[in-house]
Amino acid sequence: MLEPILFGSKILFLVLLYFFIFMIVRRLSRDLRSGEEPIGMPAHPAPAPRLAAPVQAPAEAPATSMEVPAAAPPVTPVTAPPRDRQRVPEAATEPEVDSSTREFDYLVNKLNPRLVVQHSKILEDGTVFVIKGGATIGRSPRSQIVLEDEFVSSTHARIFARKQFLYLEDLGSTNGTFIDGRRLEGERQIKPGQEIVIGDTIFRFEE
Repeated sequence: MLEPILFGSKILFLVLLYFFIFMIVRRLSRDLRSGEEPIGMPAHPAPAPRLAAPVQAPAEAPATSMEVPAAAPPVTPVTAPPRDRQRVPEAATEPEVDSSTREFDYLVNKLNPRLVVQHSKILEDGTVFVIKGGATIGRSPRSQIVLEDEFVSSTHARIFARKQFLYLEDLGSTNGTFIDGRRLEGERQIKPGQEIVIGDTIFRFEE
């Protein structure tokens, strides 16, 4: 019973031995092909370490040989020039002008915004109302554009400027204000070519 086991063990040992020898030979041949030294054989022997020379402590100089550093030159303080000699920037003489004011001036002076009557029962067609900085529209004589129409409220609507644009606002009129067929709620920017209806009068906004 033991003989087969011993014989198998011998065979296994020989196989492992040949495999180990084969791996060593293969590694050596690979190292030789790549030009490297075999493992465990250094190309050059490592030089022996050199012992550092003992450092000698510098001898203490005698107390009489100590040199005193030269004194630093005195620093001259820099004083500011008198206040009366300092230049004070002059204040700007021209006040700054808001860009919105300039844009509004251009709108009034160059574009010449106006309302032109297209159809009305109380005004002639083609009547022009120039809007300088805005206008109120209503039946009241205090309005800039007076419409003696029973369908127009006393203070019906107003036109006012906001930056470079003109806006139309309904002031709570009874019969309403219309822009291009739509009833105006609150305020709205008006543009050239739009039709404004107040009572029985149809205006066309132009610039």
